[in-house]
Amino acid sequence: MCTGRTPRALDAILDGAAMKGGLTLWRSRRGIWYALLSATMDVPVAEASGGWVGVDRGQNHLAVASTPTGRPRFWTFGVVRQARRHDAAKRRRLQKAGKRKTITRLGHKEARLVRHVNHVISKQVVRFAVDHGCGIRLEELRGIRQTARQRADTKRQADQNRDYWSYVDLETKIVYKAALVGVPVEKAPAAYTSKSCCRCGAIGQRERHRFRCPRCGYRGHADHNASRNVGRWIGVACPVVRERGASVMGASVPPGAVYDSPQAPYATDPVRGTA
Repeated sequence: MCTGRTPRALDAILDGAAMKGGLTLWRSRRGIWYALLSATMDVPVAEASGGWVGVDRGQNHLAVASTPTGRPRFWTFGVVRQARRHDAAKRRRLQKAGKRKTITRLGHKEARLVRHVNHVISKQVVRFAVDHGCGIRLEELRGIRQTARQRADTKRQADQNRDYWSYVDLETKIVYKAALVGVPVEKAPAAYTSKSCCRCGAIGQRERHRFRCPRCGYRGHADHNASRNVGRWIGVACPVVRERGASVMGASVPPGAVYDSPQAPYATDPVRGTA
C-alpha cells in the first residue's frame, strides 16, 4: 500500500542519517498489509533557552498551551465529544440487539479517531514550542482517575466521563515528537494549578470555565490560567504569598478589659486564694 508520502524514518535511512533495524510485515483486520520498519537515529540535544510552554489538558479543551509571556493557544476538537456521545447511544442499541462484533468495530473506530486527534495536537504543540524557543512542561496526571472525584451523573455521560480521557496517549506523542526536534519536556505537579492565580499566586475561585482571583482581581479563562501556572512552576505546587497577620491577643481582648501581660499565678484564684 502506498500512502503517497515517504515516512521520516525511511528518508533518514535513505540519506544515511539513520541506521535501519528490523522489518516486520503486519496484516490489518481489513486485509491491508503494512511494512513496519524500525530505525535508529541521533536526536538533537534538548535545550530550553526561552523558558517553558505550559500545557494544560482537559475535556472542554483537549489542550491549552501558554508561552512565558502568556500568549495562549487552544485545541478543542469538539468532534471527539460528539463522536463519543453518538457512539455511546449506538452502542446501547447494539447491545440490546446482541451485535458484539459491531460494537467491537465501533470501539476501534473511536480509538482511531482519538489517536488521530492526539497526533494533530501533539504535532502542533511541539511546533508551538519550537516557534517560541521554549521547552514543554506538562502536568503530572498519574493516578488522577483514582484521586479525582466526579459525580455519578457525570460518569454516565460518555462525553463528560473523565475515565475516557486519553491524556497518556497525548503525552506519549508529545514526548517523542519533541525529542525528534530537540525540545525538552518535563512534568510539574498538578496540585492547585487550576485553583491558584497565575499573577499573584493566591487561591481563587473557578466557575465552570472562568477563573477569578479575589486578591488581585484577575479574571480569565480557567484552562489558560492553569497552563500559565504549569509553565511558571518553580519547584512548589504554587507560589507562596505571605500576608501580614493580625495580633491574636489584641483581637481577642473584650472591650474594657486589660490589654497587658497575664497576672501572677493564683493572684485572683477564688478557690486557692491569693499567692
